[in-house]
Amino acid sequence: MSAGSDGHAAARASRRKACDLCFKKKIKCDMVQPVCSNCILYKTECRTSIIRRKGPGPKVKAPQPLAAQPEKAPSETSSAPDSSTEERLSRIEKQLQQIIEITKSRADTQFTPLNPDDDESNSASNTSPEGADSANDRTIAADTTSSVQCYCPNDEFPLPPLEEAIPLVNHYFSIFNLVVPLFEQRAFMEILSNFYQGQSRTKAAWAAIQVVLSLSLRTATPEALQDGGGPDRFHRANLYLKNAQSVVSDLVTRDEDLLGIQVLLGIVILFQNSSDPKPASVVIGTAMRLAHRLQLHSEEATKHFTAEENLQRSRIFWIAYTFDKDISLRIKAPSIQSDADIDVPLPSLTVSDGIGLIWSQDGTSHFNYHRLRVDLAHIEGQIYDLLCSNRASRVPPEERKRRICRLQIQLNRWYERVPPAFQIDNAATNLAPTELVIVTKMHHSYLLATVMTHGLYSHNAEWLKMINSRNQGAIEDLAQAMDSCATKAHTPPFPGGWSRCVELSRGCMELFEKSTPTECLVWQCCCPHFSGLIVLLANMLIKPNHEYISLDQHLTTKAIQLFDRLLEFNPSESIQKIRVIVGGLYDRAFEEVSRVNAERAEADAKAGFPSPNIGMFYNAASEEFFVEQLKSAKPDFAPGGFDPFSWERQGVASMDWGWGFDAVDATPP
Repeated sequence: MSAGSDGHAAARASRRKACDLCFKKKIKCDMVQPVCSNCILYKTECRTSIIRRKGPGPKVKAPQPLAAQPEKAPSETSSAPDSSTEERLSRIEKQLQQIIEITKSRADTQFTPLNPDDDESNSASNTSPEGADSANDRTIAADTTSSVQCYCPNDEFPLPPLEEAIPLVNHYFSIFNLVVPLFEQRAFMEILSNFYQGQSRTKAAWAAIQVVLSLSLRTATPEALQDGGGPDRFHRANLYLKNAQSVVSDLVTRDEDLLGIQVLLGIVILFQNSSDPKPASVVIGTAMRLAHRLQLHSEEATKHFTAEENLQRSRIFWIAYTFDKDISLRIKAPSIQSDADIDVPLPSLTVSDGIGLIWSQDGTSHFNYHRLRVDLAHIEGQIYDLLCSNRASRVPPEERKRRICRLQIQLNRWYERVPPAFQIDNAATNLAPTELVIVTKMHHSYLLATVMTHGLYSHNAEWLKMINSRNQGAIEDLAQAMDSCATKAHTPPFPGGWSRCVELSRGCMELFEKSTPTECLVWQCCCPHFSGLIVLLANMLIKPNHEYISLDQHLTTKAIQLFDRLLEFNPSESIQKIRVIVGGLYDRAFEEVSRVNAERAEADAKAGFPSPNIGMFYNAASEEFFVEQLKSAKPDFAPGGFDPFSWERQGVASMDWGWGFDAVDATPP
């Protein structure tokens, strides 16, 4: 009997599959040797004690105590559901705080940093314009090892210490996610808590945390960029992005929840803010297909979810829609989502939780950024379909001109919906630095849509050919033809196409100068920014004595310097060709301005007038122009009488243009 009792005790001891810490805390142990994941998290020694219990009495069968054991587990581990969201958030915060305190109290756990050399193979941008003065990114990584350290990835899920992750997560939800509501904060904090406690360590949860950390580092404040902190943040963000990319193949078919598409959209945002936006076009296509499998575009699917879930599903779909249309126009490729296949309502202009709103610094004005970006994305989709698609290339010139005029009207109406405090001329004085960067990106998307409507995009072959031909008369004829389009459209008075492109280019380039120069701002705005540069130079060539000539000279010089700096990081052949053309236009424009100024000075000298004092325009000490002295009040190009968007009145699928206007055939292919 004694031998039998020892055998039962040994069997019970062998069945124990948890170390002392996991057994005490009643959490799942992965039993990784020599240290399990939870012991790494709690920074404690991993030990597994062999506890021999007393064997059963001679009259008691061995299975009976074991049978009673499962009845005890639920009573110890189960807990009543929280009565409210606030209680659940409070519980999660307490758990996270306990983990932080335990982590801080113990410092004997070994860490393994992520290999900085792996970042060389990252398909995202690994070159930051902010790091031009540094020797290389490896030196930066070596100097900031503590910031990039992660736990030893025995389970292949490396993460930074929780005390480093929490401030980044809070920064993300207090800045970026308030405007672009990709994640729901309560749900994400629960994912974060469960992951760090070892309760749910899935690839999707790990990738979501990596994306949030990377987006937080990319959403930098001016204070964070001081003392050379920009390159370090850029390097760490790329490391987190690379981690998220490593599990994309497991996310593209994840249709049981929203986590897969949320991670994919986060990767799209990160790629769009890099020097090579082409990967973003691939990932957004995958994200849109996943959105279709999730039925995010279908009103019928909303019956199966709660109101809170439908709100988050709607926000995610319209974020995906915005990037789909914006990227489609930038790369001149068809978008994935068809407007005719959407029957979910547009985002509401009024929100109860404040998500998607941007406020002025004084708190007196706000606008719904999320909704306005969706509206602008819809127009971007129309621009591609009606002007850039293969079908649109075959329409007669008169029909194409009519479409251009109608699209310009749509763009003007959209801009009128932006409150005055957030329009291009006033945004810099009314917004905090982080919000100003977001609004600057929005206005550059508006600039991109405008110049592409009129064919003045920096990658337009015909436009560049005209610029490079040195035919000043051809540019003058084009400007007059564009301005005449507005007068023939029988619409309320506003500056014509050329005048509007010039005014908008000047305003956006000046707004860019006033924004915090993060690498995300530079890369995302560079294409419309350089399109505006070409427009201003062409306007200087045909109007060398206009009232804003000094301001335009300053802005174009700064833009050329930025162009040259970006070429050092992305020396592509196509961009170098554009730089040669722009450089020639720059020289000719400044020569024309100098010639006109010399003729005017000579005429003034003959007439006995004193030469103008250049000091009123330029401050040699600060090397900055007194812009406010150069500007006069600009007329509003879109006066009252706003008519809501036609897609809002008639539904998302319906627009003003029918197939009969295409002049190709009567029915769609």
